[in-house]
Order: sequence, then C-alpha cells, then structure tokens
Amino acid sequence: MTDSTTTTTATAEPDATAAPAPVPETTVSPQEVGDWYDEFGDIYHQTLGESVHCGLWFPPDRPQPANLDLVDLSSLAQDRYTDYLIETLDPRPGDHVLDIGCGTGRSALRLTQQRGARVTGVAISRQQIERANKLARDHKLLDKLVFEHADAAQLPYADATFDSAWAVESICHMDRAKALGEAWRVLRPGGVLMVLESVLTDALTEAERAVFDGMLASNLPLRMPEFFGLVDQAGFQTLELKDLSANLAMTMNVMALACHDQREAFTQRFGAEFTDLMIAGLPAARNIVARKTRFFMVLLRKPVAAARG
Repeated sequence: MTDSTTTTTATAEPDATAAPAPVPETTVSPQEVGDWYDEFGDIYHQTLGESVHCGLWFPPDRPQPANLDLVDLSSLAQDRYTDYLIETLDPRPGDHVLDIGCGTGRSALRLTQQRGARVTGVAISRQQIERANKLARDHKLLDKLVFEHADAAQLPYADATFDSAWAVESICHMDRAKALGEAWRVLRPGGVLMVLESVLTDALTEAERAVFDGMLASNLPLRMPEFFGLVDQAGFQTLELKDLSANLAMTMNVMALACHDQREAFTQRFGAEFTDLMIAGLPAARNIVARKTRFFMVLLRKPVAAARG
C-alpha cells in the first residue's frame, strides 16, 4: 500500500499520446445528489465524524490516541486531513476561497480559523447548506463564511472572483468537465484549484458500477488519462499530484465497522431498505477502493495569461 505522502510530479503523468478510453457518461444529476444527501447524508456523520470526507490516518511523527471510539478517532483523522489540505493550498489572510461541495461547512470553518481567509461554500444539498450557515452563525463568522445552495456546474459568480478553490471529494458527484470549466472561470489568473479524486486502475463489474449510483450517489471514476484530459480541456496547468490511497482505504474500513455497530439505529433513522443496501454494498465498496482505484490530491493552476489553449 502506497505511503500517504508519496509525491509524483506533473512530469509523471501518463503518456499524452496514448488514446484515452471513452469518458463514462454522467449518470447522476445534481438533483439526485442533493436529494440523497438531504435524506441520507447523516450516515457519514454517524460513522465517520463531523466532516464529510476522508481522514488522514497516517500523519508523520504523531501517535494516534488509543482511548477513543471509532467515530471520535475518525473525526480527529478528518481534522488532520483538513489541516494537511489547508497547509497545501496555503491561502493568505484575506484571500477569497471557493469551497466546491462544501458539505456542512466544517472544513471551510477550519480554513478560516487557521488562515483568516474568506470562504464561499456551495453545495447541492439544501440541508447541508442550512447546517453550514448555522455553523457560521454559531462561530460568529458570517463576515468570513458564506454558504449557498448552488450547482457547481453553473456557479452564480462573476469571472475571476476567487483567489483559490478546492473540491474535496466532491467533483465525483458532478459533471466533471463542466465543474472544472466553471472553477477555471471563477478563479483569478494564477489561482490554484485543489481536487481530491479517485481514478480507476481496473475495470468494474456491473455490480461494482451499481455501488456508485445506489450507495454513493456518485459518477463512475475516470481513468487517469481521462481525468487529465478534462484538466487540459478546462485550461489548467498541473502543479502537483499526491497519492492518498491508504487513507481512503482506512476510512472505508472504519465506516464498515461503524455501520455494522449502528445497524439498529440506522434502520430506525433511514429505514431497513436503505440500511440493508448500504451494509450489503460495503464489501464491494471496500474492494473497489483497495483493488481497483487510486485516490489522489492534485493541485491545478489557472495560467496567469488566463487563456484556454
């Protein structure tokens, strides 16, 4: 399993002369994603903690506490993960950052608290936006945190509005080409976009393909050449690529244990049909993560010239 901080430079991208496989058709709509998170999004909070993303389980030179339950341990791992992303994006005080697929706002809050940046977050789930705005009110940061219900493929912002942006495990829920194009449009020339995304390394069975639609409300992962084809099409330059696969695999293992532990509570909250589907799909989801995908963080930059090729 690859170390969580392994770095690959942009020169290590696949051969651009190789013919990429066809890009899988977008199958999940913004409305479907929003409805799914409105109804079932709390399952992530009840298994993985406060933030809706992967955890950094393997930070260097820092022991993990042994006296916490799985959800508490996962929340700490998520905070370490967010801290790592903030350090990597490195916004300056006063910068305006776009959070694409902001969830309930915890990552944006942490970014603002640590760096003094302004954050505008967008999500397709109205319930998530309500919770994110409550978080901003509770922390008296309404002057720095704004959360709005919006489709990332049709952002309601003027060109060159933001200094930087991140899409933390969210672009898989969108039309990737449109979302990358919109991110390019609203970034200022020289602005940086961070994307956390999985790519396929092997073909999926029909049952595995169904996991992304029914269990994850997600489009299928792309192959690496397909993803970077969309990056080039949007007009971005690639600055850095880091493999975080070990952390996603660990997060999936913790989620599987927590789902089994809370099966009765989930049945009462979400219904037997969804709970049974979720738990039945976990082995396939874990296998996909461990054996058929890689999970990476990529830093992209809008060229200073700001002209698509």
